[in-house]
Amino acid sequence: MRAAVFATLMLLGGALPCQAEPAPVSEQLPPHVDQFLSLLANPDVQKWLETHRAPAGSVPVQPAQSEPFSHPLADRVSAVRSHIYGLAKALPTLPNQFRAAGSILAADIESVGFAGLFGLFVVLGVAAFGALWLYDRGTKQFVSLAAQLPITTRREYLIALLVRFGHELGRIAILAAASIAVFLALEYWPPLVEKIVLAYLLALILVFFAQAVLRVLLSPPDTVSADRADALRVVPLDGSTSAFWTRRLTAVVIIVALGHATALSLYLMSFSVEAHEIVSYLFGLALLAVGINTVRRALRPTAANEQQRNEAWISGKTYSGFLSAYFVALWFLWAVGATNLFWLAAIVGGLLWSISITERSVLNVLSKPSGSAGALDASIPGAALLTRGIRFILIISALLLIAWAWGIDLVALSAADTPATRAAHGIITALMILLVADFIWMLARSLIDRQIAKAASLTGDPSAAAQHEERLSTLLPVLRNVLFATLAAVAILMALSELGINIGPLIAGAGVAGVAIGFGAQTLVKDIISGMFYLLDDAFRVGEYIESGSYKGTVESFSLRSVRLRHSRGPIFTVPFGVLGAVQNLSRDYSIDKFNLTITYDSDLEKARKLIKAIGLELADDPELQPITMEPLKMQGVENFGDYGVELQLSLKTKPGQQSVVRRRALVMIKKAFDENGIKFGSPMMQSAGFTGIQPETAASATPVEPAASTVAVKPAAA
Repeated sequence: MRAAVFATLMLLGGALPCQAEPAPVSEQLPPHVDQFLSLLANPDVQKWLETHRAPAGSVPVQPAQSEPFSHPLADRVSAVRSHIYGLAKALPTLPNQFRAAGSILAADIESVGFAGLFGLFVVLGVAAFGALWLYDRGTKQFVSLAAQLPITTRREYLIALLVRFGHELGRIAILAAASIAVFLALEYWPPLVEKIVLAYLLALILVFFAQAVLRVLLSPPDTVSADRADALRVVPLDGSTSAFWTRRLTAVVIIVALGHATALSLYLMSFSVEAHEIVSYLFGLALLAVGINTVRRALRPTAANEQQRNEAWISGKTYSGFLSAYFVALWFLWAVGATNLFWLAAIVGGLLWSISITERSVLNVLSKPSGSAGALDASIPGAALLTRGIRFILIISALLLIAWAWGIDLVALSAADTPATRAAHGIITALMILLVADFIWMLARSLIDRQIAKAASLTGDPSAAAQHEERLSTLLPVLRNVLFATLAAVAILMALSELGINIGPLIAGAGVAGVAIGFGAQTLVKDIISGMFYLLDDAFRVGEYIESGSYKGTVESFSLRSVRLRHSRGPIFTVPFGVLGAVQNLSRDYSIDKFNLTITYDSDLEKARKLIKAIGLELADDPELQPITMEPLKMQGVENFGDYGVELQLSLKTKPGQQSVVRRRALVMIKKAFDENGIKFGSPMMQSAGFTGIQPETAASATPVEPAASTVAVKPAAA
C-alpha cells in the first residue's frame, strides 16, 4: 500500500510542472533574464534575427556523437562478467547477511518465543504424520487384499496398478490435508516464520508425491514382495536396479525441493539477490555430486567373462564420462548466468531421456502380464499409437518450456509479422508436420506388420480366410514401401513449404526428372508395372513354389522391381518382374502327382491294382500323411504297352508341395508288396546269340553259346 501511494505521488510530481500557471508579472526577474529581455527589445538585434532566421522546416545539424561499440556476443560476455563479479563481491558478505537474517528471524519469533514456536512445530508434525499413520493403519487390510489381486491378464495388471497408485495418492492427500489444515488453524505463527514454514511444507508434500510416483513406476522390492514387484513394475528394470534409481531420484527431488524452499526463505529474510543465488548454486553442487555419483555407480560392468567385462568397463566409463561432463556443463551454464543455454541443454537432455524411458515403459506395460525383455513388441498398434503420441506431446511440451524459459510470448510472436517470427513459425509448423507424418507412418507400419504376422501364423490352412490373409501378406510389403515413399515425399514438401521455400519449381523439376528417368530407365519401369500386375492377378504369394523359364524356387519376398526365389538346393534367385513371363505356380490349392510304373507282361494286372489301392488307403490312414493327403494313391489304368512291359499310370492328390513326401513312401511300399506277391518290374532285355527271350537275371547263370557275348541288365524304370 505504501508503495502504491509513493508511486502515485511520483506520478503527480512529474505532472505538476506541466500544469503550472505562468508566473505573475510582478515577480522579480533575475538580472541575467532582465538583460536578455532588453536585448530582444533592441531594434538592431531584431533586424539581425530577421536576417539570419533559419528557413522553415530546416533541422539544425547536430554534431556527430560517437556511440560505444555494441554487439550481442560482447553484451552477453559483459553480462556474464558482471554476474560473476557480483557473486564474488557478495561472497564475503554471506556471514554478515546470515547474522542479519538471524536477527530478523529472532525478532519475528519474539511474539511467540522459541518454546511456543517449538510447540507449533510439534503440533504440525504430530497432526501430519499422525494422520498418515492412521491412514496406513486403516488401509492395512485393503493393502493386503490388493496385494492378492490376480495379474494374469493386461486388464488385471492395469487394475492392480491403478489400485496401488490410488492408495499412494491417498497417502499424499491425507498428509497434505492434515498438515495444511493444522497450519491454517494455528493463528499464532509469526509473519515471517509462517511464510518460511509454508515453503518447506510445500517442499515436503512435493517430496512425498515424487516418492509415491517412483514407488508406482519403479516398484522397488522393499515396497511389496519381490515377485509382485517384478510383475507390477512399469519401467523394465530388475529389482536391485529399481531400488537404486528410487533412492537416487528421491535424493534429487529432496535437494531440488529444499534448495527452492531455502532460496525463497533467504529472499524473505532480506538476503541480496547475489547471496541467495550463491546458496542456490551450493545446492546445485550437491545435486551435481549426486548426479555424477549416480551415473558412475549405475554403469558398472556386469559381464560374464573377462573380455566382455573389459569392453563393458570401457563403454561404461566413456558413457559416464560424457554424462558427468554434461552435468558439469549444466551447472557451469547456470552458475555463470547463461540461463538460455542452460534451459536449452537441460530440456533437450531431459527430452531424450524421457522419450527413451517412456517408449520402454509403454512397451513393457503392453506386454504384460508376460512382460519380459524378449516380449517387447513395437509392432503392436497400441504401442505405436501411445509411443508416438507421447513423443509428440513431450516434444511440444519441451518447445513450450523453452519458450517460457526464454521469455518468448508465443501469442505476440504469432501475431507479429517479421522475418524472425515468420522463420520461427515456419520451423515450428514444419516440425509438427514431420512429427505427425512419423506418427502416421509408425501406426500404419505396425498395422501392416501385425497383419503380415497374422497371415504367417495361418500358413498351411486351406480355408478361404487363410488364403485371403496369405494374399494380403504378399501385397502388404509392397504397400508398406509405397506408403513410406509417399508419406516421406508429402511431409518433406509440406515442411519445405512452411519454411518459406517455393516448392513449385521442386515439383516441376521432379516431374521433368520423372520423365527423364522414365525414358532412361524403361526396364525399371517395366519391372515395377509388371510386378504390380502380377500381384493384382494373384499369380503367386510368399511361400509358394513357382517356375518361370529357367528360374524356380520358393517365393521369399518382394521388392518394387523383383522377386526373391529360394531354390530347393539353397541358392537365391533375384528375378526382375519384367523377365518372369509365364509363371507356373506349383503350390496353389493342391498338387496332383502322376507317375508310371512298368511291370512284365506275365504279371497279374488285377493283383497289382488291388495292391496299389490297398497301399493308397494305408497311406491315407497314416497319422503322419493324413493331414497332407487329399486323395489316396490309386492306379488309373494301363497307360501303354512298352517294349519290355506294361506301363501303369498312378496318381495321388496332396496339399501343395507335399506330393513328393507321399510318393516316396508309396514307392517303397509298392516295391515291397510287389516282391512279396511275385509281380516283377519290367526292364529292358538285351538279346545275345543263343539267348533269345531270356531274362537278364537268368542269362547271367546260363552257359553262353559264344563266350564273347554278354548280357547287361538294366534296372527297372519308374517314369
